[in-house]
Amino acid sequence: MQAYQYAESKADIVKVTKYNSLTAQNKKDIADSNYQDEVLLSSESSVDDHKERTVTVNVYLKSETLPRASLKLIRSSVEKSTGVPIGTILAWPSHTLPADGGIWLLCNGQSTAGYPQLSAIVGSNVPDYRGVFLRGYGSQTSTHYGTVTHSSAALGELQGDAIRNITGSWDNGINTWSSDGAFYGIKNWSNENSDYRLGWRGYLDASRVVPTANENRPINKSVNWIIKAA
Repeated sequence: MQAYQYAESKADIVKVTKYNSLTAQNKKDIADSNYQDEVLLSSESSVDDHKERTVTVNVYLKSETLPRASLKLIRSSVEKSTGVPIGTILAWPSHTLPADGGIWLLCNGQSTAGYPQLSAIVGSNVPDYRGVFLRGYGSQTSTHYGTVTHSSAALGELQGDAIRNITGSWDNGINTWSSDGAFYGIKNWSNENSDYRLGWRGYLDASRVVPTANENRPINKSVNWIIKAA
């Protein structure tokens, strides 16, 4: 994971380097780490009316000869647009960011410094979508189990988890008992000096019938949310 993060950082630099300024780099220590990176350039090839090179970024653990992470980028002498607007957010199934000629950032709250077009859209930091589900802005009403209005928070605001209220009640009188809603009970009759009495204990434990955790969540699989920066 750390090696790929270093490779992605180096690849971001390569992506914004002008084609004619691309240079190879021998293994070089990465500051404050036990890793080294290198940049390899392929021979220049002619494609239609422009030139291309393949740039390979390798990251090594010091003293190792095989890279822990390797990224390839195709750089062109003609700037090509990917057709994806800056600020576009995608669900991405890999820790290796797209090598499509653009620059993508993880949606982890990092600074947008150096990306003025993105900064104009989202502000000084990219959204932080780690560990949360995305929800459409606005509200609508459903009637599949009662009438419920589903409403988002303000655009970009983190909304805490919640469940619809669970209610119930019980009555415990002399020789009588009743319960409703989420509560249930067990009758315990006793006979003391021919005076019948009712003892009753109520329970509510969701873990007896459904999976429980310290958060509310649907069944899910994780992805990286990424945003187009340039």
